[in-house]
Amino acid sequence: MHLDAHDPSHIRLAQVGDRFDPGTPGTLYFDANSIGPMPRMAPLKMQTVLQDGWAKARRRSWNELDWLEQPRTLGASMAHLIGAGSNDVRVTDTTSINQYKLLRYALSVAAPRRVIVLERHVFPSNRYVAEAIAREHLAELRFIDDASDLRAALAPQDVAVVALSHVDYRSSTRLDMAALNRCIREAGAMSLWDLSHSAGAVAIALVQSEADLAVGCGYKYLCGGPGAPAFLYIHPRWADAAWPAISGWMGHADTFAFEPNYRPGAGADRFLVGTPAVLANAAFSAAAELWREVDPLALDQRHRSLTDTLIQLFDEQCAAWPLHLSSPRSHAQRGGHVALQFDGAAALAQALVEQGVIVSSRKPDALRWGVHPLTTNHQQLWSAVQVLRQLLISGSWQDTRFERPMV
Repeated sequence: MHLDAHDPSHIRLAQVGDRFDPGTPGTLYFDANSIGPMPRMAPLKMQTVLQDGWAKARRRSWNELDWLEQPRTLGASMAHLIGAGSNDVRVTDTTSINQYKLLRYALSVAAPRRVIVLERHVFPSNRYVAEAIAREHLAELRFIDDASDLRAALAPQDVAVVALSHVDYRSSTRLDMAALNRCIREAGAMSLWDLSHSAGAVAIALVQSEADLAVGCGYKYLCGGPGAPAFLYIHPRWADAAWPAISGWMGHADTFAFEPNYRPGAGADRFLVGTPAVLANAAFSAAAELWREVDPLALDQRHRSLTDTLIQLFDEQCAAWPLHLSSPRSHAQRGGHVALQFDGAAALAQALVEQGVIVSSRKPDALRWGVHPLTTNHQQLWSAVQVLRQLLISGSWQDTRFERPMV
């Protein structure tokens, strides 16, 4: 309570945080890295679509309720959180689909270069997307084990695009975007960043660091709701450099001209494909209205205060057990969540959930604590670590009922 009361960033953000539903009473949520908290207005936003839009206005809603503009307005609302221009972000499709679109776009821009560099242990879906492109003989893949391997991977001067995760989904290690962008740019390649585990939690500077392309999901820290649309970003210098790999009527330069031949829309609009997911966008819009009021610097400062405190509590309260911090101690090198390495992480996570502390795990041994800078407070950190400590003391987490797999 003392830390919250004297945290300047908390004071600035508290009014926004109060506009989220607190969830089940007595439950402590540390799963923003899986699904963020629900804005209180989300149900009403969706109900408006159903009643005022679908039931009453019907087709008129595309214009009267601005359904067609949602990919642009939602993108503009959260662009400042990732250090992007308001016209350079679109909310659309899924992270994997956007990854595909931008990888293919980069290959077109950088031709005849055809090598995609990516991390060997990247989130599997990102690898699957790249492998699918390679199977179509449209690219070759080159893997790196660590960011320190990047310069060597770029040496042959045949790389079209380097696809990197800003934050590792297991350890929460955050890469130095500016330094790596310089390295990539010097080698004549393009950069594509996955911001899924950083957007809405920590500071990101896409334009300042001269990132070329980026994607990210909307349902984690951005609080867009279950299965929320993802987002994509393209630097203005590449906005009209090539045609999109997937051409659809929403990305046409004149959508309702119904021309027989495709003409790509300007800038990021060309990456829109089909009809917007109106209900999902309505839920996202509840969060977008809140993000317009959030200072990214205050958000980053709040996240640092919370996660630094959480690590300190782990050090002080759990030193007697083989819980090892796998996230970097420096906040500048850490993403949205804090990860502990523990043999039995999956079972311990389920035991914590049963006690009302909602965390997540990832194989083989990562226990992830996804704090949200708008809704988590320091008192909750203390309470959750005390529950963890009692489970470790009792050993009850080793009960066989915790052996079943959990998402």
